Amino acid sequence: MNVSQTESFRNAADHERSEAERSTLPLVRERHLRSAEAWDAMAAQGELTERLAEANAEGRVKYAYQRTR
Repeated sequence: MNVSQTESFRNAADHERSEAERSTLPLVRERHLRSAEAWDAMAAQGELTERLAEANAEGRVKYAYQRTR
């Protein structure tokens, strides 16, 4: 079974959330939750990249992607 990078990021985020639930120390729990947020952000960016790659392969992308904040 081949797991995509995005799926592995989601799995890591889920793991961090479960570690946060098991943690008894507040600072450790917060660290795990921050880590889960970071993994979720990387997964979201990975999903966007995958969608853009698919669109590019199909010739639907007419201009380069520009990130907005």
